[in-house]
Amino acid sequence: MSEINHFYRLTFQTPDGMVQILVCHRVTDENDGSMGVTISANIQGRAVSFDAETTEEALRRLTRSLPQGWRLNSCLSCRHGHFCPVGDYDNELFCVTDFEPREARDLWDITENEEERNRRRRTFFDLCEKYAPQTKDDYTYS
Repeated sequence: MSEINHFYRLTFQTPDGMVQILVCHRVTDENDGSMGVTISANIQGRAVSFDAETTEEALRRLTRSLPQGWRLNSCLSCRHGHFCPVGDYDNELFCVTDFEPREARDLWDITENEEERNRRRRTFFDLCEKYAPQTKDDYTYS
């Protein structure tokens, strides 16, 4: 079994403005090939920790526990962050700020071309100046 801890500063939009919170992302690879993920943080003086099989699910559990009016701002919640339509790795998204996909197959070329894949690859924890929240009117494959 191996265990890796990463620490990220995640940005949250709150009713009082933006805050950054240090988050621990622990990934455990078991000897049988399975994986476990734990996301832990201290939010408004309350320690929280969420276990899941994937980083995506652990972060979703974290966001469901946020105080009212709080929203995660990261590539995972950005309308420009998309999963690979034919399979992706844990904690992997692709940034498409230069075009607007309308369906999953629009993402095929950028995720099948190794150069494009490397140029656009992001983690769920990344955040750039072109962040835009997801809306019901925008297609987002994440």
